[in-house]
Amino acid sequence: MVAVVWQLTLLEQNEAEFEQFYGADGDWTKLSRRSRSFLGCSFLKDLAVPSRYLLIEYWSEMVVYERHRKSTDIHHLEERRDDLCEAILPMGVFSALDVPERKGPTWSRRDGV
Repeated sequence: MVAVVWQLTLLEQNEAEFEQFYGADGDWTKLSRRSRSFLGCSFLKDLAVPSRYLLIEYWSEMVVYERHRKSTDIHHLEERRDDLCEAILPMGVFSALDVPERKGPTWSRRDGV
């Protein structure tokens, strides 16, 4: 499993729209959920710098993530994201360690079924 980490610095007037866009039911996450390789994400807001966020996406396969990043749909969402952000910094791709064994539906399912 890999974890892809981004640091996003928000243009302040866009907070509600930005948080909805990357939230659990937002357009960014909905697109990622189309892939069975997408396991879920963490979306974090910095308490000391409220305009700074981290997005950590968990993928079971790097090759599927790379294919996802090349899709036309993701490019449209990236354009929307760019309009909301002052800065976007890719922090890297990390190997997820000590991950519990998964059985059943992926973490990204909202209904818990």
